[in-house]
Amino acid sequence: MPALDFDLHAQILSSLASTLARDQATTTDEVHRLIGAGPTLSFSSQPSTPKPQPNGSPVAIGEGAVDNTLVEGGLMTMRHQHALLAQAKFAAESSGQFDHDLVPRLCGYLYSLPKYRFNDGLGLKGKSPADSLTFNLVTHLLAIADKRPASRKDILDAVWKYLDKLSTLALSESSEKICEFVLPSLNGILTALEASTLNFEPTDFADLVSHSNTLLSQELSEQLRKAIEATKQEPFRTSYARRVLAAYARDGIIHSSHRVILQVLTVKRNVLARILGTSITNAKDEVNGAQGRRGQQNGRHTFEFSSDDEKPTPIAKQTTVEAVPVVNIAHLSFEDIWGKLVTHPVGADSSVKIDLVKILRAEYIVSLQFFSDMRVFANDLVSKGPVSPQYYYDNIMAVALQLGSLASVFIKELDDILPSHISNCLFSLVRPEEYSTQTAAIDCASILGINFMDTSREMVGLLQQFLTTSSSIFDAPEATRIQLRAVERLAQLLMHLPNGEDVAMSTIYALLNTLYSHNSTVKDKIPVDAQSILIQENVIHAISKIALVFESEKITPLAISMLAQQIRHHTPRLDCGIVSCLTDMAFSGSLASFNDITQIFSSLAKRSISNDHKATSKELSETVYSCLMRLAQTIKGRPEFYHSYMVSLLRLFVDKGLQIQSFEHASKRGQSKINSLSTSLGQLLPILGQLLSHDDFQPHIKPSKEDVKLFRDAWFNCILFEFVKDSPWYRKWGDAMAAIARKTPAFVSGDHSGDAYLEGELEYNSVLPRSTLDAQKTAMRATLTSFLPGQTVAIKNLSSAKVVFLLSVYHVETLRCRQGDCAFILQYFMNSGVNDTGLSTCLEAIADQVINVFISESQSKVLAHSSDDTVRQQVRKLVIGCAHRLKRVSSLSAKWVHRLISAFPQFMCDKALLALVLEVSDLLWTSCENELTDEYCPEYSFTSTKVGVTINLPDSYPYRRELLSKFLDLTRRWIAVAMANSPQEVDALLQDYLAQTEKVHTGISRVHMGRILAARAGRDLTKDQNSFENLNNVPGAILDNSSVFFQEFSSRRRFQGEIGGMETFSTVATQQSGTVLQSQLPALRDSLQKMAEQVKNNQFVNNNDLTNALHRAVSALVSLDQMEEELVKLVAWIPVYLFTPDSLKIGTSVWSWLITEKPELEKRLMTEVAAGWVWTCQQQKGLFSPLLNAEDPFRVRMEYAPTDKKARQKSYKIASYLFAPHLIWIEFLSSRFQATRYRSADMVDIFTRLLQLTFAGSHKMSTNPLAREGRFQLSLLGLRLIHSNRMEAVVEYKLRQALYTNALTWYELSPRWSFGGNRMLSKAETRVMKEFAAALEQDKLLLDHVVSSINTGGKVTAGADYLICDKLNRDAIIRNHSQSRRLLLLLNENELNRLGVWSTPLLMNSGATPEVNTQEKSLSEEAWRSIVRFAWSVSPSLALQLIARFKNSFILSELGQLLARDPFAAIHDSDAIQVLLGEGSFRYSTIQLKYLLYWQVVPSITAISYFQPAYHNNPMVLQYAMRSLEHSPVEVVFFYVPQIVQALRHDDLGYVEKYIMRAARASQLFAHQIIWNMKANMYKDNNSEVPDSLKPTLDRIISKIVNGLSGEDKAFYEREFTFFNQVTSISGTLQPLVKKTKPEKKKKIDEEMAKIVVDVGVYLPSNPDGVVVDIDKMSGRPLQSHAKTPFMATFKVRKTRESSTLGKAIMKRGEGEVDEEDSGPKTYDVWQSAIFKVGDDCRQDVLAIQLIAVFKNIFTSVGLDLYLFPYRIVATAPGCGMIDVIPNSISRDQLGREKVNNLQDYFLTKYGSVDSIAYQRARNNFIQSVASYSVISYLLQFKDRHNGNIMIDDDGHVIHIDFGFILDISPGGINFESSPFKLTTEMIQIMGMSVEDQGYRWFCELCIKAYLASRPHAEKIIQLVALMLESGLPCFKGETIKRLRSRFQLDRSERAAAEFMKEKVDESHLNKRTVLYDSFQKAQNGIPY
Repeated sequence: MPALDFDLHAQILSSLASTLARDQATTTDEVHRLIGAGPTLSFSSQPSTPKPQPNGSPVAIGEGAVDNTLVEGGLMTMRHQHALLAQAKFAAESSGQFDHDLVPRLCGYLYSLPKYRFNDGLGLKGKSPADSLTFNLVTHLLAIADKRPASRKDILDAVWKYLDKLSTLALSESSEKICEFVLPSLNGILTALEASTLNFEPTDFADLVSHSNTLLSQELSEQLRKAIEATKQEPFRTSYARRVLAAYARDGIIHSSHRVILQVLTVKRNVLARILGTSITNAKDEVNGAQGRRGQQNGRHTFEFSSDDEKPTPIAKQTTVEAVPVVNIAHLSFEDIWGKLVTHPVGADSSVKIDLVKILRAEYIVSLQFFSDMRVFANDLVSKGPVSPQYYYDNIMAVALQLGSLASVFIKELDDILPSHISNCLFSLVRPEEYSTQTAAIDCASILGINFMDTSREMVGLLQQFLTTSSSIFDAPEATRIQLRAVERLAQLLMHLPNGEDVAMSTIYALLNTLYSHNSTVKDKIPVDAQSILIQENVIHAISKIALVFESEKITPLAISMLAQQIRHHTPRLDCGIVSCLTDMAFSGSLASFNDITQIFSSLAKRSISNDHKATSKELSETVYSCLMRLAQTIKGRPEFYHSYMVSLLRLFVDKGLQIQSFEHASKRGQSKINSLSTSLGQLLPILGQLLSHDDFQPHIKPSKEDVKLFRDAWFNCILFEFVKDSPWYRKWGDAMAAIARKTPAFVSGDHSGDAYLEGELEYNSVLPRSTLDAQKTAMRATLTSFLPGQTVAIKNLSSAKVVFLLSVYHVETLRCRQGDCAFILQYFMNSGVNDTGLSTCLEAIADQVINVFISESQSKVLAHSSDDTVRQQVRKLVIGCAHRLKRVSSLSAKWVHRLISAFPQFMCDKALLALVLEVSDLLWTSCENELTDEYCPEYSFTSTKVGVTINLPDSYPYRRELLSKFLDLTRRWIAVAMANSPQEVDALLQDYLAQTEKVHTGISRVHMGRILAARAGRDLTKDQNSFENLNNVPGAILDNSSVFFQEFSSRRRFQGEIGGMETFSTVATQQSGTVLQSQLPALRDSLQKMAEQVKNNQFVNNNDLTNALHRAVSALVSLDQMEEELVKLVAWIPVYLFTPDSLKIGTSVWSWLITEKPELEKRLMTEVAAGWVWTCQQQKGLFSPLLNAEDPFRVRMEYAPTDKKARQKSYKIASYLFAPHLIWIEFLSSRFQATRYRSADMVDIFTRLLQLTFAGSHKMSTNPLAREGRFQLSLLGLRLIHSNRMEAVVEYKLRQALYTNALTWYELSPRWSFGGNRMLSKAETRVMKEFAAALEQDKLLLDHVVSSINTGGKVTAGADYLICDKLNRDAIIRNHSQSRRLLLLLNENELNRLGVWSTPLLMNSGATPEVNTQEKSLSEEAWRSIVRFAWSVSPSLALQLIARFKNSFILSELGQLLARDPFAAIHDSDAIQVLLGEGSFRYSTIQLKYLLYWQVVPSITAISYFQPAYHNNPMVLQYAMRSLEHSPVEVVFFYVPQIVQALRHDDLGYVEKYIMRAARASQLFAHQIIWNMKANMYKDNNSEVPDSLKPTLDRIISKIVNGLSGEDKAFYEREFTFFNQVTSISGTLQPLVKKTKPEKKKKIDEEMAKIVVDVGVYLPSNPDGVVVDIDKMSGRPLQSHAKTPFMATFKVRKTRESSTLGKAIMKRGEGEVDEEDSGPKTYDVWQSAIFKVGDDCRQDVLAIQLIAVFKNIFTSVGLDLYLFPYRIVATAPGCGMIDVIPNSISRDQLGREKVNNLQDYFLTKYGSVDSIAYQRARNNFIQSVASYSVISYLLQFKDRHNGNIMIDDDGHVIHIDFGFILDISPGGINFESSPFKLTTEMIQIMGMSVEDQGYRWFCELCIKAYLASRPHAEKIIQLVALMLESGLPCFKGETIKRLRSRFQLDRSERAAAEFMKEKVDESHLNKRTVLYDSFQKAQNGIPY
């Protein structure tokens, strides 16, 4: 049979065996068939087939199982061999279920191999059959032993016995049998053992030694030698044995007795190496004495390993400690294990038995004896002539040396013989070709050095000597391999020394000395001999390898420095070697080391152009370039080096270009020399291209200014040297330049706003030579003109620098676009410097060319069907560019993307691109919608997660509207183009988009612009026309809810289709309708009930599940013939129980669907819906929740912290979430009412009952401003219900009365502004209030339908005495209604006026309307009094709030009388106290004041004011004040500590003192703060010389507080005051140094700071909400002062983040949703700097900051977008205090000293151009902060507002500091600053110059709103100031309170107050007195402005 058939047979059987092994279903019959294909055991005593054991263990093959006597056996054919090998393979690869049968059989085959006969003509093309079978059988058996430990012992026993049998046969058989079978079979078994990856154990090595010793005997060797010689004498043709030997010889295997010895020694070495490999350890663990761990698992040793085994670490001498293995040797080859053994120490194995140690000692002796004998034998052979390869003496010596070393390491014993042999191998060669021996000697030296610390230095010296000693080995072909091995082992050995780094450095110095010694002849111009050069190369490689291995910050720089110094001091060959070694080291060290190497290479590369003798040689120059390329290719492993290497290469390229230009200018040489130099420059291009080709390196994304300049200069060189022209250079480097162009950033920085930067960079660029020839200039201009023929005139006027710039841009962008990126050129137009210079038109022309090239190339690819995704990506980028914040970029993007889509209309049929276009349109709409949702805090970034796009837009809303309009027009055109080509495809994509963007809108608008466009496009497709109309207020846009309708329609049809399909299937299958649906109803009902239980238990249900469940249920209800009441109930109640905006949106949708499709279910459904509404009222959900009731800002905790915009936005979000469900529900109810008002009396009854129950709970409705819309929508619905239905008189009366009460209840509250800057909300509220007013105007009382047992004909006549209700007849009810209606109209008119003022503070705004006071102006004095009396009868609170709404003296007068008559009626309203007590001028008797004991408490600050003399210490008033104070939490009263201390001045009855003592006991922090404040008020002067009259009282109280402390409270007090006194005492130690220099003061501060110990729990007085955990003891800094010693220090303060549970209680989240507050750590550390003042009274600053904090709370309470930073100040003693430093800020004065001319320049420098988002965000912050501080500056009369007292933080906020002049005092007593507040030219430049500018308009509106928001709290602000009048602060002069009150203009209406504030803004605008004051401060104090 041909050989091919045999091979095919083998492959089939092999594949079959593998398949059966993998198949778990393999049967016993299949295995037996496989066995049956094999040979029979043809010998006398065939072993019987063993039976499986009960435990599944295989049966061992013993001596008696087979016949040991060789007899004539059967013929082993090739097919038999294939089958046998297939059996073995199956057994090895299977899971072991057939081992009990196969393993004994395979062992039997192995033992019986000598019994078989083999065909002489087979197998001679490769190994002999005996060899092949033996090798494969042993290999597979060992694999089985490795995988299945249960068979391990039996298999190894069989292998050892077969080895014994071969030894016996070798001694007893004929020469022919030995050569044709024994030797091949020996080769097979030994080769299999040598290659085995079995984890051998020490006992296995003992067995190996025992069974292999015979093979090493002299007798057997002699027998083999004779047999081989005899066989070789036989004729070749007739002798099969001789042909076997010849076949092996052809394969390089010379059979001999020496080969058997070599193989046996090799097997021993490999087995011992594998055993030792399991004990390889990490040297660090050895040093630490870590214990190795071994355990038994399935009979095999298992170990814990680490994969990090590449780099050895230093080792100590404790090598006898059992250590943790770190190398996993499983399945590693010997070479891999050996590599580990020479680099890692071996731990001791305590389990080794004494017998094995004896065996290893003997093996050590035997191996070294073999080494010695073979060395003697080799010397004898060499002396006689050429040596035959059959002796293998080199390999035997090498293996013997390795085996001896391993044995020595194993037993941890070493004598002098082995090191001596190693030394001889290194320095005394028998022949230079002894590569194996020398390699082994080097490795063994490393092994011994690593494992025997006392020989480490000796081995290091040995290897070092070997490298630095002349040797014939270095002239041999394998010299490089030997050299590298030696230097690597030397470095690794050094690494393992205990002080390896120090020894390594000493070794490097020693090596360097050797280098110098072999370099002495160079100075004498004597040629260096070859050996010296080789030694020098060894030294260089050794130094570099040591550095590579150590990777030390000490060694690597040293090695680099030493090697660099040797360059150019040796032969060029050695210089090249040094450069190559430096390249090897480049990535092994730090970035600094890498930079040093690249700097060396750059220096060498630049010297190649030099004219002097120092020029780099050509050979070295080529090596440098080669190494630079190698770095570029291999740098991927250290990506952090990318940028540094790129900068180095670019600098080298630019510098070489300058060199060549200089050389060209100075040299007289010919053009050939210049071309040669240009070539040397161009050689850098492939290197740079290779570096930039790495995909993870993107230098063109966000480049630095330096990167931009370097790339620009590099390309300028390419233009100047004409590399870009069509020339040999371009053909050679074109690909490299293309790669560079792809990663080249734009040649302009994106953060420069003016053209001066770009102009200067170009005109004074060093790369562009001033001496450029006119011919060259003309040529470049002509080239540019040829590229841009339409720009000839513009190019003619450009400078040469700009021409080069444009040529560079042209070539770079053309190359870039050819690689698929045409959109990148937009980067140039993002720089306003480009747009403002003459470059703009040319750049646009270049961009047009780039787009043309891109389209052309892309069309070619499309035609060739090779188009990739690049075009799609570019269209995507340009579409996103259409929504760019810069108008120029947007317009260019639109132009180019339109061209691309026109060229490739099919791309609009791409799902991703179409979705992108539609999503961008929606983002643009959302950006415009932002004007209505949060006008003064614009969003700048808008993201679509659907397409993964974020666009950034400016805060200019007109630009946003313009952008939206243009983009909508483009979208229409693009979709039209696509529709013209592929209408069906576009239709499908639009439907898919609509389906995928289904979502529930819970915001202010249901508009989704993308869906609108998709829906309209689909509609137009149906009409076969493109009819896009205009959106409201935005040209090109239409707003409707068609997309929502389509979504709901598709959802309904989908689920109805599900039900319909089920019914159809049921009818066909069962001939009965409704079967399937009826059968599924229980499951549907159960699922809904389960969901209902979930929501009842407050478990979250996501929108998808809710939508699916409700739609399926409604589909079922629609399809069923009968009513399923349970389903109806669940459909109604599940959304109600869940009660989220989404659930109600979904619920109202399905309710409407069900009513529309199944009208007969309307009554049942609406009954449940109404019950659900009532349930929400009872459960206090939504509008009826008290969680967000409005609170007086003076009743909540005041905080000294900057305004938190996120907290304000979150508050609005939570409130919207709370009220949105009811608002959605009311919209549904209103719609249902309009649909059923005239056709269903039952529905009217349902609505009537619902509203009656709702209005009955009106007192429970939320008082939050956001609840106003819902409350009045309900009232409006009630009026419409009354007006459209004829009701029974009692019902009509009660419903109307409840309705009016509901409306009037809102006016019992203090007036509320609309929350925040949500114009949409404000408009919605105004709309509802206007509709309510119109309905109220038309409201007429009928009462003409009476249900009565008296026959009245159904009507009541006008004069009838019929009592309708509450003993009221019709006339009384009509009178009452008339009064209620008039009062309600009056209040509603006032509310509308307030809303109008708030929404349009400036009258010049479009849409602004003046006040409408029709109702108010029509009232006379008596009418006013009548209204007040009626209001009082309705509710005293309602009457009291008339004071806040109307500026009329009659109201207060009438209220006074009413209150005097019945004070008890108003005790629930604290506002009545102001009328009752006034300012202390009592008009009431003690009897009336007794009700104070029960009256609603007032805020803390008002209560404190009642302790003043004006109230005459009235006991009732004092008790009321005390009760009010104690009612407030201590943390609220904490804020008013300064006022409480001042109240002690008139505390004759001790009430204030009593409160202080109680509060001090309740709060330690309160106690500390009040003690500090009392100490600050004890003296009238700063020097503590003039005591205050209050001092005795304060001393007594402090003493009582301190003496009352005990336990932990006292310890805390002592720790805190000791700590603070330590800090403040530093000022005292500085007093003697007051005249010294700042460095001297600084030194003293540092000394004192070092003494301070931070104790547990201490805090800074200014930061009681955090504890000090550390001090920056070097942060002390003396501050400027003439006679005082203030200083600043920095502390680490640990604070706890307070997380509000309110949001969690209201907003329901799924499991995967995490609140931002929960995502961060609960505690955080901040470094807080503080100023400690001595000799300055800080109390006035405390008052100012306190007032700023009050205003911050006021502004936050109404959601105003204003910013204030009430930083903390605490007065701690007379003239002492501490002030928190405002972080991340700089004073305007300091900016001036840094030569910042104006704030606009500062903003442009810090935040970028005016168009940048960062600038606009900072500008908005600036406006909000300036507006807030401006209003406060006016109200509190802040003076001395020079630039030193105005800070600007990193976010652009303005922050005022230093309030030494407020209220009634000014600097010098002269009111220089007469303007209301400071509003300078530079401020206006940032905001805008007029009201027409958006920024300045925002400023004006925010000022007005801040003023309006402050006025209702004027009295409390005045109370806070009034309490400090007697404090002695200088700010109080005369009529302070009167003037303060007048600034609030409390007698004006809201519109008048708004106009007043606008006048103050105008008055401050560019006020000359402000400018004069700044000039005065500059002249007087040097403060710039």
